[in-house]
Formats: sequence, C-alpha cells, structure tokens
Amino acid sequence: MSATPSPIRSIAAWIGLFRRFILRRVLEERLRTAVTVLGIALGIAVVIAIQLTNASSVRGFEAAIETVAGKTSLEVHGPGPGFDELLLNDVGWLRAYGDASPVIEGDALAATPDGARESIRVLGVDILKDRSIRDYSLLAFTDDNRQPRVQEFLGLLIDPRSIVLTEKFARRHGLAVDSELELTTGDVVERFRVRALLKDEGPARTLDGNFALMDIAAAQLAFQRLGRLNRVDVRLADGVNIDRAEKEIRERLPEGLLVRRPERRGQQVEKMLAAFQFNLTALSYIALFVGLFLVYNTVSISVIARREEIGTLRALGTSRGTVLSMFLAEAASLAIAGCAIGVVLGRVLAEGAVRITSTTVDALYIAAAAQPVPLGVWHVLLAFGIGVPLALLAAAIPALEAARVAPTAAMRGSDRLETRFRLNPRLLIVPLALFALGWWLSTLRPIGGRPIGGYASALAIVFGAAFLVPAVLYFACRIGERVLVRFFGIEGRLATANLAAAIPRISISVAALAVSLSMMVAIAVMIGSFRETVIRWIDQTLQADLYVRPVTRTNIATESTISPEVVTAARAIPGVTAVDTFRSFDIPYGDATIILGSSDFEQEIVRRKLAFKEPADGPAALTAAHVGNGAIVSESFAIRYERSVGDSVTIPTPKGEREFRIEGVFYDYSSDRGAMIIDRVVFTELYGDSAPTNLAVYLAEGVDPEAARQQLLDGKGDSHRIFVFTNAKIRAEVLRIFDSTFAITTALEIIAIFVAIWELQARC
Repeated sequence: MSATPSPIRSIAAWIGLFRRFILRRVLEERLRTAVTVLGIALGIAVVIAIQLTNASSVRGFEAAIETVAGKTSLEVHGPGPGFDELLLNDVGWLRAYGDASPVIEGDALAATPDGARESIRVLGVDILKDRSIRDYSLLAFTDDNRQPRVQEFLGLLIDPRSIVLTEKFARRHGLAVDSELELTTGDVVERFRVRALLKDEGPARTLDGNFALMDIAAAQLAFQRLGRLNRVDVRLADGVNIDRAEKEIRERLPEGLLVRRPERRGQQVEKMLAAFQFNLTALSYIALFVGLFLVYNTVSISVIARREEIGTLRALGTSRGTVLSMFLAEAASLAIAGCAIGVVLGRVLAEGAVRITSTTVDALYIAAAAQPVPLGVWHVLLAFGIGVPLALLAAAIPALEAARVAPTAAMRGSDRLETRFRLNPRLLIVPLALFALGWWLSTLRPIGGRPIGGYASALAIVFGAAFLVPAVLYFACRIGERVLVRFFGIEGRLATANLAAAIPRISISVAALAVSLSMMVAIAVMIGSFRETVIRWIDQTLQADLYVRPVTRTNIATESTISPEVVTAARAIPGVTAVDTFRSFDIPYGDATIILGSSDFEQEIVRRKLAFKEPADGPAALTAAHVGNGAIVSESFAIRYERSVGDSVTIPTPKGEREFRIEGVFYDYSSDRGAMIIDRVVFTELYGDSAPTNLAVYLAEGVDPEAARQQLLDGKGDSHRIFVFTNAKIRAEVLRIFDSTFAITTALEIIAIFVAIWELQARC
C-alpha cells in the first residue's frame, strides 16, 4: 500500500521542480527575461502614470475650490461675467439661511522684484462678512510679526492699493511686508503694496501659493468690474438642510441668478476633461497590450526550447497539470517583477506626464497647479490586478501546448516534424470575423460622449491582424522561396524551410512587432493629418493683420478684457482700416460649461473669416442668424451636444433663459468644450456693453504689420500691457499650442518605438 504524499511534501516537490526546470532557465536567459520584465514594467508604468496624471488634472482645481470655498455651502452666481451688485438688495433674505459674502475672483500677472512673472489668483472679499466663511491666518503684519487687530486689518483692506500675499509666494520671490508688487489685471498695470502675509494654510495653499487677497472694492477697481460681482458665497446655519435650502433659494432668486454647490464647479471641470483623460487611458493600455505579447513570446520560446525536457518529465510521471502550472508560474513571476518595477517607474513617469499634459490642460481647460497625486494602495492593486491576470492569459496558449506534449514523441524529437505548419483555410474564419466585428463596432454611436465602439473596433482589428499573421507568413514563404532559391540557391531554400517550420512559434512575435509599429505609424499619421487640417483652418480664419489680447487672457482665464484706451490706440494707428472687437466668456450649459461669444455678423459676412461645416453657404447662415436673432455653434459643440442646423439651444442669461435657433455650424479647433456665437446687438441687449477680450486689426495694403505692431505697443502707454501678434506670429502660436497639446501622444509614440525594438530583440 503506497503512502499518499502530504500536501506540504507535494508543494516542496513542485517548488524544487520549478526552481530547476523553470527558474534556472529564466536566470540563464538574462536578456530575454530582462526584456520581458521591462516590457511589462513599461506597460504598467504608462497605465499608472496616466492614472496619476488624470487625477492630478482635476485635483489641483478641486483643491483650489475646496480651500477658497472654505465653509461655503452654496454659491449664488450669474451667467456670464458676473452680475450687478445692486441685485444684492433683492437677496437680503439669504441671511435667513446663514452667512452671505460677496466675492470678486480673477487672475492677474504678478511682476516681482526678482524679475519673475507669475499668474496669481486674486480673491476680493468683504472682510466683515467673509471671516465667518474663510479662515485667514496672517503670518506677518508688521515688523514684529504680531497678529493684527481687527481695526488694523480693516485699515489695510480699505486702501485700494493694498494686497495680501501668501508666505510661500513671498518667500519664493523675496517679498516682505511693505514691499511693492507690480500687478497686471486684464491689460492694466498697477503697483500694489504688500500689507500682510498669509500662513501656508487654508486659501493660502491654493495653486501652490499663487494666491492673493484684496478688499472687494479694490478688486472691483483693479479688474475693471465696478458694480459687479462674481458670486455670493453662502454658509448655511447649523441645522439647515442643504437640499431644501438649495431648492428654496433657486425658487426665490431674481431672474438671471443661479445657485449651485461649490463642488459643482469641480464636477463641470471633470466632465470637460473626461474625453481628454479617456483618450490618454486608452493609449496607455495599448502600451500594456504590446507588453503582453512579450510574455507570450517568452513562454512560447521557453516551451519550444524545452520540449525534450518536458517529454522526459512527462515520461517520469509528471502530470499535465504540473507542467501547465509551472509555465503559468513562470509568466506570473515575470509579471510580478514587471508590475513591481512598473509601479515605481509609473510614479517617475507621472512627473514628466504631468508637465506634458499640464500645458494642454492649462491652455484649454482649467488653471491649476497640477502635481501628481501620491501613489496609493489602489494604484498598486491596479497594477498587479491588471498585469498578473493578463500575463497569465497571454501565457495560457503556450502553457497548454506544453501540457499536451506527448512524452515519447518529444523525447525522440519527432513532434517537431509533426508541427510543421500547414495552412488550414478554416484559420481565416477568425480574423475575417474579427475584421467584420471591428467594422460593426466602428458604426456604433459614442457612449456617454466617449468613442467606446471606436476603441473596441481598433482592438478587434488588432486581434484580427494577429490571427492573420500565420497566413501572411505562409504565403510569404511560398512566394519568397522562389526568389531566394534563384538568388541564394540551397541556402535560400533552407531559410524559407526554417521560417515555414517556425511559423507557429514566431507568429505572435511578428504580430507584437506589427502592433508596436502600427501604433507608431497610426499616431504619426493622426497627428500629421490633424495638423494639416488645423493649418488649412487658420489659413481661412486668420485674415486680420494684427491680433491683440491682454497678457492675462487665456482660453481658461476668460474674464480678462482690453481697456478702451488700447482700442482707441489701435484705431489711431496710421494705415488701420478696421478694428474688430470680440467678447467671450464661459456660461453653464447642462452639466458642463461652453464658450459664449459675440461678433458683428454684418462684418463677418463681408470678411468671411469663419469656415462653415454646414450649411456650405456661410454668409447665408450669418445673415439668417443676424436677421432672426439666431446663433452659430462650433463643430465640437454640435458633436458633443448632438445639435445641428435648425435645432434650438437654450442658455441662461441675466434676463432669464433665452432660446436661440442654430443657423450654422463652423469649424473651430481652439477648444473642444464647444462655442456659441451670437450677434453683438443681441449680446449687448442681454449682457450689457462690456469691454472686448480680443481685437483683430486690419491694415491697408502696403502697411508693414511689424511696424504697425510696434506703433501699437509704443502708443498704449506704460500703464497697459498687451500681447500683439502679427498674422504670421499668431499662426506660429497656434501650431505651438497644437504641438504641446499632442506632446503626451508623441511621448506614447516614442514608447511604442522602444517596445518594438525590445520585441525585435526578444525574437532574435
């Protein structure tokens, strides 16, 4: 009667067999092992880096909202660039719900004594009403660093040229109490005196310390918003239900005012960034997908090289399950090592990825001091939860092949002859079915605004191409044999025979190399094609000779305007035939924000600056919008919100909701958030006659644009700071922004090249 081995003895025997049969070979083949581990590590690192980068994009903005909002429960705001402060006379009842504090918020450019220029977020508040909502801890008020008395605090904020900076910003630029700071708001340059410093806590931690505090009246004066407010922050009293309060306040607010929770702004930003982040995530998984081909290749080569040893083990009584588990354990070991390295490498890559993507995020979406979020347990679990199971899946086919090895045939080597590849027409069914599936998936509509079907289609095509590789290699051998025999004789015949016999072994390797190279080519073609489209777009739309904007104006800092003095100076330049003003700002639309702009449609009809997608007759669309008080929308708006010519769009205005009929859809690549343009007459009726945000200056024929640009810069005076671009410079700037936007995509292209090189080394 034979004794049954104990589980511990069986495990020990399995470990010993694994160490001698698998681990020793893995350590001997250092190059292939290193390439495989690094391939997995790189794939995991890219996934982790993109996850950390995506989180950082919103984290900086949300952190700013949380710290600046303080104890704010609800925000009352108006659509567009603030609202008339006289409306506060109608919302005195807000105090029945708690404390209410009016706020002015804007971005300014600080020129420090050390020569630096940095953007800072300025918060203007009524200190008497705001101290119950936000806690301001002053680090220094006078030379003795004592805390100010209330009277002193009020005194410093009464001075319209007083400003309070953070200790972090002051320390970074060598500023102290009573130092002077040059601040540009919009295009107006003024000097302010630092009257106190805020401790590095609460609002002072916003945007890495680039935060300043002013009295609300001084902020209104500095930002040229006299009589206007951005919002009113409301801190609900204890015991007041926020849902009930929000509903009641919404019902009682005067026409043109809205209410929201502070976190709502963060949700809107997250929604804006969703498509951008989703695309980055999809690209990161491609890198991981290519790395898994390396696992298959390594285990497959391991099986091929040890068929005789497998046969010997099987002849000695080793079960198929044991053989299968050993090769799967090999894949798991490689994956675990790769995941461990990938987690660390991912944190390093995240630093660079944040710098690359922050250029795009700051230019197109939000202003935030993006920093990679800390690496947490979730990221480690994600790495191992994705890497190890996928590696086991990739190794399953060669591991099953090893388990099915016939002992006697493998020991004699006869099974190598039996495995000579012969093309079975039925093998073409799978790739053809995958190609058909890819075509069908490509016809699906986006889900939640994301092209899920498109990515699934690409994945189906990749797998279809992988399954088609054996047939391609087979026909390549048949065709190439005649050519090689003609030029190389018997050596050519031996080469094709060897390749034909190795088709099952190298098919996946060739497929992996093809995926890497196709990713590189696809990204290059996509970027190149899109770049050419943008060039054609700017050729048609950029017709003015000079373009002017305030130094603080960006795609996301939409409140900055141009002073009347600068507009007058532009019109006074000799040779100027026309100055076209443009005003735009963000407004809420659904769960997100869009750009609302105004333009003189009569002038647009003459100059034909916009390129229309539909209808083809752009002037007719502008005429219809001008006569019928309609609107035109950007292509991104039409796609994102599924609107077309003839549909209606309802937007909030200071005079209540207003419905516009879409008369045309124009091409616009400046932002993917979506833009809507209405005629200036209608805009002024709804929002008032506000200062422009951009100028387009047209010169007479023969006038030198560079000379006119210099005249404008000289004529504006020292109290205004603007950017003036010639037509050629603005084209270069557009392409610079384009290239920086696709910098992360280019980085992934480079990664694909390295993965392709590693795969080539592994095959060799």
